[in-house]
Amino acid sequence: MERPTLSPSRPILIPSTSITGSLEVTPPYHRAYPPILSSYGVSSKEFMAIVDALNIALAEPAPFKAMEVAGDGLGFVPNEIAQGVSLGLGLAAGTGTAATAYFRERKVLERVNRDIFAPKGLVMKTLKDEEVMQRLNTTAKSLDPLQRLQEISPHVEALSFDVEPPVRHSNMLDRISAKQAAIKQADKEKKKHKKQERRLQKREKAADKFDRPIGSIDEQYNSDVEGRIEIEVKIARLEDRVAEINIKAEEKLIESSEKKVGEIEKKRRKDLEAVERDRVRLMEKHTKATAKVNKKAEKKDEKDEKKVAKLEWIMIRTT
Repeated sequence: MERPTLSPSRPILIPSTSITGSLEVTPPYHRAYPPILSSYGVSSKEFMAIVDALNIALAEPAPFKAMEVAGDGLGFVPNEIAQGVSLGLGLAAGTGTAATAYFRERKVLERVNRDIFAPKGLVMKTLKDEEVMQRLNTTAKSLDPLQRLQEISPHVEALSFDVEPPVRHSNMLDRISAKQAAIKQADKEKKKHKKQERRLQKREKAADKFDRPIGSIDEQYNSDVEGRIEIEVKIARLEDRVAEINIKAEEKLIESSEKKVGEIEKKRRKDLEAVERDRVRLMEKHTKATAKVNKKAEKKDEKDEKKVAKLEWIMIRTT
């Protein structure tokens, strides 16, 4: 049976684990294997070695500052992969510090493409999110890299996250870099989880306070959203007030004489007019509160758009 091959219009995409600030190095990429690579003779173990090499290349250079590293411009190499090919991470000879993460990453990609992917008619690149979306002619809304991947899944090859654990590197500097990257990523995940927990707790409290299902509470719940909901609750109470006024008037009409009917109806109209004035006032406040919430949401969307533009992806496609 003919084995599946990569379609020019359906590349392999693997996102980095988070989105960084402009002055930070790229965070590590998710450790995942595209099963379609087995058709090209690249196993899960071999591909994980490539991803791990990239992640080491992207590690911050702090561990290297404490020691001199001399060499021929290729520096140290991680474990050998794919038929004995090793990946030079490109340390600047004799500088005592690592070259930029970008330079190290380019070195890894250059070696991987030359020795592994190019002979198979494939190319591996790293791209920014904007270019990825342009190439796929699609968009995604989520800021979470994996959720973003899920959104574009109809346009990309499937991934398996059931992969081999990282191999212990024989080179001490590799181990330091890998450990440093892992610690930093774990810290980011912990902070992200705590932030999500706090947000959920706020929404749960709001749901209890206003007797609403949690699904109706805005995920970005804040004081402005709370103010808008409080106005909505007051508007809803006015409907109860209208019903109460009418019930009382009807009860009095049953018991009253014809002479009292006009007086009762006059009071009913007066009370209903007062409720209507309150409703108009609250609706105006609700309109302003909604506009304020929407304006902040638009600003957040703009900020998120700029933020997600920094997301990095590994792309493997046909040449």
